[in-house]
Amino acid sequence: MRLIYVAGKGGVGKSVTSAATGMWASRQGKETLAFSMDPAHSLSDIFEIDLGSKPTQISDRLSGYEPDLREESRNFYRRYKSMLTALFGLFEMEVKPDDFGSMPGVNELIFMDKLYDVLLEKTYEIIVIDSAPTAMVLPLLQLPSVTTGFVTRILGVRKKWMGVLNMLESGFGDAVLNEVRSMRMKAETMRTVLIDPEVATINVVTIPEKAAVMESRRLIKTVESHGVNVSSIIINHVVGTGCQCDYCLHKRESQLSYIDELKKDYNNKLVATLPDYAGEVKGTGLEQVVRDLYEKGQLTI
Repeated sequence: MRLIYVAGKGGVGKSVTSAATGMWASRQGKETLAFSMDPAHSLSDIFEIDLGSKPTQISDRLSGYEPDLREESRNFYRRYKSMLTALFGLFEMEVKPDDFGSMPGVNELIFMDKLYDVLLEKTYEIIVIDSAPTAMVLPLLQLPSVTTGFVTRILGVRKKWMGVLNMLESGFGDAVLNEVRSMRMKAETMRTVLIDPEVATINVVTIPEKAAVMESRRLIKTVESHGVNVSSIIINHVVGTGCQCDYCLHKRESQLSYIDELKKDYNNKLVATLPDYAGEVKGTGLEQVVRDLYEKGQLTI
């Protein structure tokens, strides 16, 4: 199984790149899933097909999946109800399942849980992840240490308060511990997958502008410090040579400086460029992206 994680700041073309990568992978004879971890969900619009809360067939060997965050937050709450009840109870908070998904940091937990389920099923040979602009891979990498610390603290005071919790409701304390252990196991499994270069890789999408390039550099530095392999950089919205007006000439000159800089500094990675397609890319327009990225040999699966 291969995991291709497409990351980058908002508005740089991650979803289009993810869709094109999924199309190319499926055409290489691989059972492929395009999996959206972005709550905004753009894959349905790009593929021009309604992707529901379960994997939906898009074409031969290609499926798409956009988990419904509201539905999945309720499922997640039910799955870890004892742990969450105990956790929020410490702060004298009551959180309803429907409100749970809107809490900061919860999206990462929910999508990790769903991605773990998909990996466990082993239905797909390649999973292309269209990430959220917040680079959700970072919380996935940090979750094991967070959950391990939580479990350690619970085990450390188990004799003091597990019995109390069990007195409040039979088996409640043990249920809390089991749910926390389950979450830790899933988090550690996901981290193990992400740091294995034979299994997972990150494709960083950016545009040739200062803010986007700087953010991409920070992203690459951070994930690589965690041992994750960044294999390629896709530079999107590159102005072509067709127009010679002053605006396009200056724009192209500025963009080329960033492109050359990225190619020089990351000469150990594949650096691909995509033109500015002068409009929204979706449906049959994806074919040109597939040609530009993969048929021309800029990137490989």
